Amino acid sequence: MFAQILLSGIVSGYIYSLFGIGLAVLYRGTTILNFSQGELFMLGAYSAFTFTNLIHLNYPVAILLSIVAVSVVGGFIFKYILKRLLNAPHINQVLVTNGLIFVFQGVVRFFWGSEILFIPPLLGHKPIMFKGIMITPQEIAILVVASIFAVVFTLVFLFTKAGKLMQAASQSLRGAALIGINVINFHTVMWAVGAGIAALAGILVGPLISVMPEMGGDIMIKAFAAMTLGGFGSIPGALLGGLLMGIIENTTAFYISTTLREISAFFIIIVVLIIKPTGIMGVKIR
Repeated sequence: MFAQILLSGIVSGYIYSLFGIGLAVLYRGTTILNFSQGELFMLGAYSAFTFTNLIHLNYPVAILLSIVAVSVVGGFIFKYILKRLLNAPHINQVLVTNGLIFVFQGVVRFFWGSEILFIPPLLGHKPIMFKGIMITPQEIAILVVASIFAVVFTLVFLFTKAGKLMQAASQSLRGAALIGINVINFHTVMWAVGAGIAALAGILVGPLISVMPEMGGDIMIKAFAAMTLGGFGSIPGALLGGLLMGIIENTTAFYISTTLREISAFFIIIVVLIIKPTGIMGVKIR
């Protein structure tokens, strides 16, 4: 029983991690925390539903088009909305991204309604049993994709020229412009990448949960807690934080009370910010 609970916690943690990696990539590259990331996650699931159930496209093609469509939305958000707030206080950016939550939810309700929708899993429904432990192919896909993304983006940020430029541009917009970096295009690309990761997360997680306009809210809070726990802007930290979040949630719910599952994310945020504000793998900036 404990092994199954632990595995369920790991799967939940990887869901938070995949979502948190998108947040971390965007924050690492632009220092902007996108509170509407949950709605981009939701748009990924709705796009997959539209392309598969309404337009009847091949599923791999539908996934690719969904990621591209939401990436375009992410780039649009920065280039035509947040670009004007580059030099504004961070609270202005936070308020705008919070406002986008209601805009996207309203748009989805207008076109798709508020009823619960379903999208097919990427790798089928049949669960896999191993020594009494059950896991679905869709959950395996989430574990693999989140791990790959964590490794790839960590290597990009640490060991490539593009990654170094991303971090430099996020630290000083004026300095980046002086050495020839097109700051607007750079931020637009980073927003598109962050949105694409959110869309992929929505496509992978959508078959496991209900697809509805509010589906991104709860996961956004949990992913934010995971990123806080692991360290803001740290991609390995987002993966580690997500794993710890999922395991803590599931073991707490099973061994203590299911009511504590919903408050554990908020409790973790408070405790971590008090004890170690930079998170487990975060670095204190001097």
